[in-house]
Amino acid sequence: MTNQKELSEALALALRHIKALHGTLAASLLDVAALRHIVLNSPKKSRRYRQVIASEAVKVKPLVATAMQAYDEEILRIKAINHWLN
Repeated sequence: MTNQKELSEALALALRHIKALHGTLAASLLDVAALRHIVLNSPKKSRRYRQVIASEAVKVKPLVATAMQAYDEEILRIKAINHWLN
């Protein structure tokens, strides 16, 4: 019974990750739309926007790396559950 509970918890966690990624994707798509608007309408603002994006990317990189590590650990935990009950 413990393995089934562990599996349920692991799958619930996986779905929470997917839900968070869905929200992140939606925000990214909005950002791309805003960027497209700026690039097409104002070259000066476009340069500044690229500078800000580059700066923010440096800040976010460690957070993404941590998230990817958490995914890898969760995948290994799910794989370690050897009793799949139907």
